Amino acid sequence: MKRTFAILLLPAMLLLLAGCSSEISVRRVDRSERLNYGSVDAGRGLMRETGNLLANHLLMDLYEDDPEELIRRLQTMFRSEPRPESLSAMADVSLNLGVRFASHPNRAIGYFLSAALYSYGYLLALDDPGRHPYSADRVQMIRIYNMAISEIFDYLRSRDLARHEGYAITAAGGERVTFTAPRYDLPLAPECYLDFQLCANYEPENLTHTSRRFGIGAPLICQLAPFHDELKAKFAKGQTLPATLLIRFGRSAAEDHRINARLVFLNSRDVEEARIGKYMVPLELDFSTPLAFMARQPLPFGYLGYMLHPDRSTEMQGLYMIEPYNEGRIPVVLVHGLMSNTRTWAQMLNTLQNDPDLRKYYQFWGFSYSSGNPILYSAKLLREALEAERRKIVEAGKSTAMFDRMVLIGHSMGGLLSKTAIMDSQEKLIEPLFGVAYNATLETLKPEQRQFVEEMLDFEHLPFVKRVVFIAVPHRGSTMAQNLIARLGSSLIELPRNLVQNGRGIIGDLMEQGWFFPDDSKLRTGIDNLDPDDRTLQALDQIPFIPDVPYHSIIGNRRQAGIPGGSDGIVPYASSHLDGARSELVVKSGHSAQQNPLAIQEIRRILLEHLESYPDIKLERPELPDAEAVDGP
Repeated sequence: MKRTFAILLLPAMLLLLAGCSSEISVRRVDRSERLNYGSVDAGRGLMRETGNLLANHLLMDLYEDDPEELIRRLQTMFRSEPRPESLSAMADVSLNLGVRFASHPNRAIGYFLSAALYSYGYLLALDDPGRHPYSADRVQMIRIYNMAISEIFDYLRSRDLARHEGYAITAAGGERVTFTAPRYDLPLAPECYLDFQLCANYEPENLTHTSRRFGIGAPLICQLAPFHDELKAKFAKGQTLPATLLIRFGRSAAEDHRINARLVFLNSRDVEEARIGKYMVPLELDFSTPLAFMARQPLPFGYLGYMLHPDRSTEMQGLYMIEPYNEGRIPVVLVHGLMSNTRTWAQMLNTLQNDPDLRKYYQFWGFSYSSGNPILYSAKLLREALEAERRKIVEAGKSTAMFDRMVLIGHSMGGLLSKTAIMDSQEKLIEPLFGVAYNATLETLKPEQRQFVEEMLDFEHLPFVKRVVFIAVPHRGSTMAQNLIARLGSSLIELPRNLVQNGRGIIGDLMEQGWFFPDDSKLRTGIDNLDPDDRTLQALDQIPFIPDVPYHSIIGNRRQAGIPGGSDGIVPYASSHLDGARSELVVKSGHSAQQNPLAIQEIRRILLEHLESYPDIKLERPELPDAEAVDGP
């Protein structure tokens, strides 16, 4: 009965200790809302210019009564006098007719295909940004094209055609369009993608920032299966990647009266523009919706279960790549805190992905672990995972130049793991825990026991970690770990078998030799290690960081920003503050400071500072004109 009551009461108290916040997700939208994606006017009625053209040629009645005839008339008009406004009107009319007949998909698809053909043709042949740099028609044609290809893709996907070739569809204007094999300019082989979905079909929820950019194309959510690539990179279950779809049209070489179409899937992390005719056009980008779509899925284990049962949730542990490995980008490894997982970084990732410099030079990874494990054990797993990843890169013959500029960002307990990457422990952990004569003590252990101890307590810094950011980290503990609920939570944690077998075996052997007092006779959990009186935490706090590796602190204060002191509700300023930090920012926030917009902007600043420390990286910075140059007449 007591254990049952504890399990019922524990989640609420530990959620407070962990500092969790609203979950990010997506909401499925209907067709009318989909039409708002990237536009507030296209497809919602004819443009003024289109209405003027139809009225001037007495064609408005055909728009209402005989749309097929209207398309034929407009085609004839354009052939006799190929003016841009005629082609623009054809695209506009076709899109609006497709929306009108949306309840009859097999009819609507012909109009959407015509809208895509005409808007693409306009951009391909008639667009002239040199002579008309402020043309509203160009923006409108891009919007019409984007909406049309979104509807085409939705139609093809619903009929399982989007990844096939050889099928043909007749456009409303009579053009016979044959779809050839899709082209995948994506970072992984086509078979690695389970599905592609339109970002326009979903609306992100609980994101503080929308990472999108106007351009050409239909942004996609690319769903992956858990798999290992050539570097054995590990992706989370339900992992998604962003992409942008184009549909390119061209005349058939065999039959001039036929048109070929090809779906082109572009990696929007690497490609930011596409050539349409003579000009490069920016791609439409959406990083928020794929991220929110991934976060919507429930975890295989809840936050509480992940902490209490490490052995049952091993599938969630380890190093995760949020995007396929790119040897030309610096890894930023995000290490979560107590009773959490890599999803806690979604707000930050969503905002940082919107910065083109950060997209170009960084790749974001996550390290997941059960926070029920002792801190030093989890820190050992982190260091081993990073070292193993570097070995794989070397064995694959890839460059480690950017890998060796790694940045670690740790929140709460994750910061305690991360700090060991820039420490040489030497005897500073073993001696406080095993006594001055620790060598003699280690000699009494079995070989496997001694190896276990040395791997956790005797470690050197990771030379490839070049900067660390600490967010709300309890370097000197939190008194919350001393309360009854935290103690109860610690007692319910089922530590991993190998840790229990090795750890308890070591404690038992040493107790027989008088090395431990009775109150030291249990393995300490991650919660125990957050106690300000915990000897491991105190010893870790006494180890200096290696010189020349900058570190930064971001600290929460529930009452006021910018003022040293106070607390984030879990960790007091006195515990989070570090002398010698390259920078320290106090934000008005609870413990989940990693989700605070100002803290995220500070991370952006730090990452840009990191790039600027390397002379071979050239950041593009706009130059403002002199005051005289901007003065008007």
